[in-house]
Amino acid sequence: MSDARPSRIALVLDRPVEDVSAVVASARAAGGIDRAAPHHGDGSVAQDVHWGGRMQRAVVRATEEDGAPLLRTDLAIAGDGFAEGLARQASLLAALARVIPGRVRGVRDLSARVERDEVWLTRAAAGVVDPADAVVASAGEVPAPDGGGARASRNTVGWALTHGAARLGVPDLELYGVPVAALDRALAELNHVAGLLAVGGLGAPLALSDGTPVRLVPVLEAWSTLPATWPGLGRAGVDRGPGLDGPRATLSVLHRPRLGRHRLDLDGVRERLRGRQ
Repeated sequence: MSDARPSRIALVLDRPVEDVSAVVASARAAGGIDRAAPHHGDGSVAQDVHWGGRMQRAVVRATEEDGAPLLRTDLAIAGDGFAEGLARQASLLAALARVIPGRVRGVRDLSARVERDEVWLTRAAAGVVDPADAVVASAGEVPAPDGGGARASRNTVGWALTHGAARLGVPDLELYGVPVAALDRALAELNHVAGLLAVGGLGAPLALSDGTPVRLVPVLEAWSTLPATWPGLGRAGVDRGPGLDGPRATLSVLHRPRLGRHRLDLDGVRERLRGRQ
């Protein structure tokens, strides 16, 4: 669960970049980038860059998503810690934005799957960040009630999840079977635990906001114990949607181990969500 993925954050532009090397050259001339070279030999599409007096490399590339032209940065930030790593990436994006004035329409964090703005970019580049800037929690789709029968139980529960944690070397989090009325509480708890992981890594003691100790359970291990009709559960051969293929875990209440094994207690987490509505 600890394999870190590149952090991907992009400037959303008014039109596509014709030549990435020209933008990077302008940023070098302005002092925002130290060195650059074509990425895999095609510098018009992507460039390898170094900035801030460090040897750490990033890739700057022109791409498109959902019809929006992007100037995307890809780099590993786990080794720097979430705060310094995110601030360094934001400083690179800010250096690129300064040499294409008037063309930036927003900032898209593709790792966290969230839209930001230039105010966020300025703040992050100044090093003013917290875990919520790196990991974002959201609720999965909850089907509308459709009457009684077997499907009615499915319609009473929701799904909460995070994006962005895999770039920090920790798993993203998911909760299943959450009562619809408790989804806000589920999001708050995921943000809380994700913050502990972002700061302390996989070795951090984890707990809900009420102090209940919890532990991580890989989603593949948890799914076999849950109703197949619950939203958010995956099965072999079923596409769970974009951004859900990285290391992911759910939460179990942490009990004293017996015979060297921890009891799986997913219900205990859900009960605490219900009790705090």
